[in-house]
Amino acid sequence: MIKSGFAVSVLGIAFLACTAGANAQPVNITGILTNSCVLSISGSGVLAPASDGHSISSTQAGGQPGSFTLVAIGASPRVRFTAPTLEAPAGVTGTPVTTIRYTSLRGAQQDWTATASMATAGALLDTFTIHGRVENEAGFVSGRYNVQTVVTCEQ
Repeated sequence: MIKSGFAVSVLGIAFLACTAGANAQPVNITGILTNSCVLSISGSGVLAPASDGHSISSTQAGGQPGSFTLVAIGASPRVRFTAPTLEAPAGVTGTPVTTIRYTSLRGAQQDWTATASMATAGALLDTFTIHGRVENEAGFVSGRYNVQTVVTCEQ
């Protein structure tokens, strides 16, 4: 009997030693976020002529819009579009009017505009589609035409 009582006592002391010496320590997992925004151009657009000869646009048959994807961290991003500019061949007469319009999968929308504009992205991940158009009552000469807007993401 003494032997079995001794074994119980040793086990009891060993258990007390483990629980009494236990030390709880926190484990932290920390991250620092900085507002950031990345624009990735998915594709450049294509301008095609209208049948009346007075406009070229990415909305015409054979035309194609440009697009980009926005990925942001932090606050809701705003996307700024500069007023569209036109690069045209020499010899263009009249007064070409250059406009863009855009939409996004998350609901941003801008009708045709010749001025700078801004949209609030609907989420931290959004895809924008941009159309370009040039109208000129005097028509167009042969050559390369390029409508450009510079897109900037702000937070």
